[in-house]
Amino acid sequence: MKLVSFHYAGPNETLIFINPEHVVAVRRFPNTTHIYVSALQNHGGPSYYPVRETIDDVVKRLIS
Repeated sequence: MKLVSFHYAGPNETLIFINPEHVVAVRRFPNTTHIYVSALQNHGGPSYYPVRETIDDVVKRLIS
């Protein structure tokens, strides 16, 4: 399993590790990039992780 590290865009900028095989979409926002994964939240909505990296950097890391 390959894991890619990103800086979580929250109150504590901790590192999170995401398996690229579970990523279904990436979306740019003004100050963050959201990485959507295949697992659903409790209410059935999409699960995502807001990260500090740019969308270009996120895509580059996920496909490398």
